[in-house]
Amino acid sequence: MRSTAEAPLRTEMLEPHSRFTRSLLVEIAKASVAGTLVDPRDIAHSPDDWVTLVDVAEAHQLAPLAYACLGRGCPDVPQTTMWGLEALWLRHRAWHRERTAALTEILREFERLSIGALVLKGAALAWMIYPSPSLRPMSDIDLLVTPAIAPAAQAALGRLGFRAEKPVHRFGKKAHHLPIASRRSGGLPINVEIHVDALSRDTLSSIAISNLTEPAQTFILDGAAAFTLGHVDTLRHLTHHLLEPSWDGGIRLIGIVDLFRYAAAFHDRIEWPRLEKDYPSVLNGLSCFHHVIPLPPVLARFAPASTAPIPAGVAEAMRPLRWILGQRRPSIAVLRDLFNPPDWWLHAYYGVSAGRSLLPVRAFRHPWRIARWFGLRLSGSGLPRS
Repeated sequence: MRSTAEAPLRTEMLEPHSRFTRSLLVEIAKASVAGTLVDPRDIAHSPDDWVTLVDVAEAHQLAPLAYACLGRGCPDVPQTTMWGLEALWLRHRAWHRERTAALTEILREFERLSIGALVLKGAALAWMIYPSPSLRPMSDIDLLVTPAIAPAAQAALGRLGFRAEKPVHRFGKKAHHLPIASRRSGGLPINVEIHVDALSRDTLSSIAISNLTEPAQTFILDGAAAFTLGHVDTLRHLTHHLLEPSWDGGIRLIGIVDLFRYAAAFHDRIEWPRLEKDYPSVLNGLSCFHHVIPLPPVLARFAPASTAPIPAGVAEAMRPLRWILGQRRPSIAVLRDLFNPPDWWLHAYYGVSAGRSLLPVRAFRHPWRIARWFGLRLSGSGLPRS
């Protein structure tokens, strides 16, 4: 029997900010999933606690949603905080307009050249699951194409004024995406990544044009039809992306908001039995993310059992190899980061449900994965994946 009770709001990943800021940001994420408002009066605080909210919300790509959740007349929100959130909301709205214009231009050029492309992540989700697309910030426009046509797609970007840097790391020559191509539009940088696989080569799985589990789906982008991954592949992609090693050692809350909103919005169209049979790690991910933000009622059956223990280090993540090895720290600290990542991340990343032992993961699966990551970087080439 699954518990439908709300999980405790875990906020350790937002250290060293005040407990009020951490709790409020999680409440904003929770409200963003449910489409409701936040009343900060329900959280004990002092006036000084508001100082860091704007920066922390922006770091989690939640600033526009925070403005929407708090900006409707709540008298307890300091005016300076609302000004900061409003400024970020206006900036992201302008950025969204420029990105939309650039993406529309790119897709039209690709269509003219018979280059098939799927729009990934935020550039599609903004139009599919948010009441206003500008509420969903993003850093890049991600497009998935076949490996054979990727050079032509990158060349087309060049003709549209985008400039791509050459890869500086040997591993980059066989990365799952080509070097980022950038241009400035309206004074704002627009970055585009041409992907040949939606998943990093660090994973054992693959989501490429050649191995989609279901046909691409159509969505409406600023009045025109565009294509993105089907429901099963989207849930796989969002879950994998959320759990990739993180430079700041924690997951971004916008990723959970994306996943929960998508799963709830398309709940009746998603093949849940197929996910349970072929991709149980997605359902385990929903269970693990419930410890950060409670699952919405329509997904409550995927919540962990009420008797299941809460793993240590909720919402904390392993850091990338480049971060771990690039810091001047004692060897024992490096080894700890490599081989002793947070329990919660191990449960989520390796698909181990709460309550099950992590011993096989710590003793075999994770050390083997670390060895594989080093092998990929030393060889500079991709290894076969399923």
